[in-house]
Amino acid sequence: MAIFEANKNNYDEQLNAAEYVMVDYYGEHCGACVYTEPYLRAVSNEMSFIHFVKINITQNPEIAKRYNIVGVPTFQYFHNGKLVHKNSGGMDTAHIHKELAEMLYK
Repeated sequence: MAIFEANKNNYDEQLNAAEYVMVDYYGEHCGACVYTEPYLRAVSNEMSFIHFVKINITQNPEIAKRYNIVGVPTFQYFHNGKLVHKNSGGMDTAHIHKELAEMLYK
């Protein structure tokens, strides 16, 4: 499954695009964001029932402010449009699975 690139015009729509949504807040010059990218893409292909969204906070600072995103990468997990979990920092596949389990089994 693809990772959808959101912006300020479609962000709210993306949060409600599926029962489960994972949002990756990233920056263009973030080493941990670059590290996480291939792992996130692999997990998005495995777990097609989750809607994966990326948003560049440099280009969309109003979204970052709205959700109090002060560092990247930061990940938020939504269930039926409600924020249920959040974490920050680079992640590999195992770590992404662990964080998604926090959302799926709450």
